[in-house]
Amino acid sequence: MYIGSSKVTSKGQLTIPEEIRKKKGLKKGANVVVIDTEAGILIKKMSDLNALFAPFEAIAKKQKLTPRRLAKEITVEKFRTLKAFK
Repeated sequence: MYIGSSKVTSKGQLTIPEEIRKKKGLKKGANVVVIDTEAGILIKKMSDLNALFAPFEAIAKKQKLTPRRLAKEITVEKFRTLKAFK
């Protein structure tokens, strides 16, 4: 495990320490997803999205949600979330 530090710029940017970038295979121009969690900020490579969605797929399978029903639930939740921000 490596722990590094970084500063957030006035534009909200931060530099991921070189050792971590190399270890995780993050190259210039790589796309990442940033997730706000209870424990802190999680940064994942966009290519790792499948791994991020695995828990949701497991829940959908356990609850026997069809792809159509899951898509409907996602749409409903999106509207509910957007309404909360208005």
